[in-house]
Amino acid sequence: MKKIFFLLLAFAFSAKVFALNPSRTYPFSPADYGMDYKDLVIPATDGLKLAGWIFNPAGESKKYIIISDDGNGNMSDNIEIVAQFLSLGYHVVTYDYRGFGQSDSFPINKNFFIYPQFTKDVIGVIEYMRKYYTTSMDMYGIGIGAGLSLAVGANRIEIKRVIADGTYSSFEEQKARLKEKKNTDVMMPLVYDKMFMEPKYALAEKGTQFYGILFIVGEKDEVFGEADAKALVKIHSKNAEVYVVPGTTNEANFTPSTKNSYFERIKKFIEAHPGG
Repeated sequence: MKKIFFLLLAFAFSAKVFALNPSRTYPFSPADYGMDYKDLVIPATDGLKLAGWIFNPAGESKKYIIISDDGNGNMSDNIEIVAQFLSLGYHVVTYDYRGFGQSDSFPINKNFFIYPQFTKDVIGVIEYMRKYYTTSMDMYGIGIGAGLSLAVGANRIEIKRVIADGTYSSFEEQKARLKEKKNTDVMMPLVYDKMFMEPKYALAEKGTQFYGILFIVGEKDEVFGEADAKALVKIHSKNAEVYVVPGTTNEANFTPSTKNSYFERIKKFIEAHPGG
């Protein structure tokens, strides 16, 4: 089973895309690995039900982190990342956006980069955690999940640290860069609140409660690279930093070959930003 897991994991790393690509089935679950977890049913702010998992670390801990996915596959793709955060002493929460995994149905046009309704999912998860578990938590996101973690997180006093792997800055910039560098046309939302969806604008006005922000980018990424991350760091220059993963693009920042150095850097970030 472990061999199958790592084969599927390798496929997930190589199959990242620039538009939505939902999967409704879980090729493996935490139960396959004997992980200490519980199934969750989380209400989005408009009442749709989201599938989620909460994992417990080996020892006592008051630390919680929410993982938001990149819109390709579903939350089962992130089990290895979950395991790494567990080793850092976190309770870890994963969930699926509407239309993904076993969350309620939602029509997904695979030409879209993101849907504004996903903000209702993220806020729903934060409010669920606040109600049942903790009033202080961190967020980790990949791709669109990174952008949502930054933008939604900036608006929520419960969120103290954000780790953003391969985020975007604004929809306009992302669309133009994908067209220029990848010759890829993606559809973007037309009606949305940029303060909850676009890090460029959310961080300029919100996020004063953040203990720290870590932007993770691949050294060779052309869509959102080091210079783009540094432009966002300037907005929160006292508590934001950039980790450049050598020799990669954002589709491969976390892989079996980079995971040790990747999480060593995350550990140092967390230790450097302990908060009040």
